[in-house]
Amino acid sequence: MPTKRKQQKKLVRLISALSDMADSIHAADMILGGAPAELNQHLFASMVVSYGRPFTENYGVGCIQGDYPAYPDFGDSEMTVRHQRLLDLRHKFIAHSSAEGTRVLIIPPNVENPLGISPTSSFDFNIGKRIFPDQRYVEWLRVAPAALKIRLHTDISQLLSETFGTDSALRASFELPTGHENFQWS
Repeated sequence: MPTKRKQQKKLVRLISALSDMADSIHAADMILGGAPAELNQHLFASMVVSYGRPFTENYGVGCIQGDYPAYPDFGDSEMTVRHQRLLDLRHKFIAHSSAEGTRVLIIPPNVENPLGISPTSSFDFNIGKRIFPDQRYVEWLRVAPAALKIRLHTDISQLLSETFGTDSALRASFELPTGHENFQWS
């Protein structure tokens, strides 16, 4: 049986992951709900980064892969594809600058810019970053954080009961210890 401290650490990790899934779903829902088009790429980045947080090593909370070593294990091969696409998007395009997702076009002096900008006497450039927030794609990807959110909620409820359910001394809300100080600027 895990120690109470280990169970509390797991609770922090799972509750943090649940919050991340809620953020991911909220960003997707804003895109699908008709957010202004100029916000879609930012919302998509939020959706992808929020989904990926629990699956990457992070400061103090830990990766949920140890809690769910076979994830995604829904028996649905498409769920595995969704999960991997979200992580690929995070790692290769959104959370890090990527040569795969970047194109730079150099415009020499006195050459017309393909964007219809008049020639200039100095070098110029256009940069293109790959974007993804097609609504059908967002809708398809949204299924992954929604499914994980349901699983996390169920597992958290069970773990809370196992960890604190028999403690008759609990008479008020309390903060779950993280083992770390509150955020400090570097």
